[in-house]
Amino acid sequence: MKRALHAVHRLFRRPAVTGPYRIYVRRTPAGAMLDVEHYLTAVITRIADDPDLLALLLDISDDRGISRDHDGWAPEKLLMERLIEAVGFELALYGPAVATLADRLRDAIPALDTVPAQREAGGE
Repeated sequence: MKRALHAVHRLFRRPAVTGPYRIYVRRTPAGAMLDVEHYLTAVITRIADDPDLLALLLDISDDRGISRDHDGWAPEKLLMERLIEAVGFELALYGPAVATLADRLRDAIPALDTVPAQREAGGE
């Protein structure tokens, strides 16, 4: 159901950012949702296509699957840092895309303003 809602949303809205990765903004009652599926798909594809990165991901999965008492040290975090460094964690915004994304996020502000008003009216 969620995928269908996203598909319908994309039919009627243009992405706030078109490149290098498409970013959609959807208003919600509490604020906004950023749809970064295009970026996430690129990251997953990069991991799947690179044997070293895939092995690193599988090592993380193996480490997380080992049952042990938690001693405050999580060895998979070191592996996670290596994977994140390899695939990246930042989305580049170029030129007018910065202003377009800011405008779309600013459009979500009225939704934020209605929540406290609804609480006051409801006596919460």
